[in-house]
Amino acid sequence: MTKGILLVRRDKPPRTGLWSFPGGGVEVGETQVEALIREVEEETGVNCQVVDFVTTFDLIMKDVSGKVEFHFLLNYFLARALTENIKPETDEGEVGWFHPDNLPTDMADQKLIDIIRSVHDRILEIMGEL
Repeated sequence: MTKGILLVRRDKPPRTGLWSFPGGGVEVGETQVEALIREVEEETGVNCQVVDFVTTFDLIMKDVSGKVEFHFLLNYFLARALTENIKPETDEGEVGWFHPDNLPTDMADQKLIDIIRSVHDRILEIMGEL
């Protein structure tokens, strides 16, 4: 049974120090699902199985003059933990399990909370609470 939602405290911009989903870039020749499984394991020590695609968001970052500096396409998936013991990627890192009804107050973005709400009952089902 999964303990809840697995979150990491961001250790780099944007939104350094705030809680977010584990994740990162896709390596050349790697599928999105393979990247998700690898990134979750690297950042948290947890092995997971992807259950479903949830949604996509654009993250557009501008420099001080207002010019677009970076444009990231963020894909969010629902996954089931196959292991529950957590281990941050670095000694300074922080990883935690959170119930979907008791999220940290310092989440990186309202969009993350909205994503969790959109799949709330599915999360509870995976946790064995429904």
